[in-house]
Order: sequence, then structure tokens, then C-alpha cells
Amino acid sequence: MKKSKKIIIGFIGEHGSGRTTASKMLKKKGFHLASINDKVSEFASHLFSRDELERGGNHILNQVRQRGCSVNKEYWLNLVLTSVPDDVKYVVIDDISLDEANNDKVKAYHILRECISSEKLDDIEVIDNNGSIKDLSAKMNEIHKDIMG
Repeated sequence: MKKSKKIIIGFIGEHGSGRTTASKMLKKKGFHLASINDKVSEFASHLFSRDELERGGNHILNQVRQRGCSVNKEYWLNLVLTSVPDDVKYVVIDDISLDEANNDKVKAYHILRECISSEKLDDIEVIDNNGSIKDLSAKMNEIHKDIMG
């Protein structure tokens, strides 16, 4: 049986830029929401005790994520995508990195919120987030419309 091609959207941006909010908006429109950070946390929980993870927090999770990427820059992306059911056609990932987004599998968007960061990434389409849910929702509606044709 032939697998249907998945359409994968990935959001890049600083913590607090609106990535998760935008992803949840697309989830409400039928996208499967996937998280690389959740997969990293799940993996780390098999390697470290709960106490170690609480003490080391983000440092440990960042190290685990970097180790996977050192094996293959798409390591975590591939791992997340293998957990998406075969019958799912539309996927949104709210925490993709620039390295993970530079491939032909993912249509990446950089959500930029200037009060957090104003550094634009080369070759990645920017979604300016001014903090208005209404404006961000309109931009997600545009993306949804473009994908659905």
C-alpha cells in the first residue's frame, strides 16, 4: 500500500514567540501536532532519573537534543515523524530547529516577535507576530488556505 505524502509545517522561533499558539491553531484545523521537545524529553526520561532531570533541567534536554543532531541533523525530526500515524496527511511541529528545517520534508516558518528577538533567519519565511491573537489567527488561516488550495 502506497503511503500518502505528508504536508509538514515547522515553526522556528524563540521561546514566547507564538510557535505553540500558532501550532494549536493549525491543530484545530485538523493538523496533527507533533513536538520534537516532547520526544527529546521522553528519550531523556529513559536515560536520567527524575531527580537528575529536575536538577539538570533544560541543560540535560539541550545536551540530549544536540547529541541526536550530532548523529544526524534530522535525527529528532525523523524520530517524531515515525510516530505520526500513516493516515495523517497534515502535520505541524512547533519546535523545529533551523538545521531540522533545512530539508525538503518541512515547510518552515520563522515566527518573529520583535519584543523577544528581531533576528531574521535567511531563506525562512517570516511570520511577524505582534502579540495579537487575532492577527496570528489570520496568518494561520492564510497558511491553511494556501495548503488546502
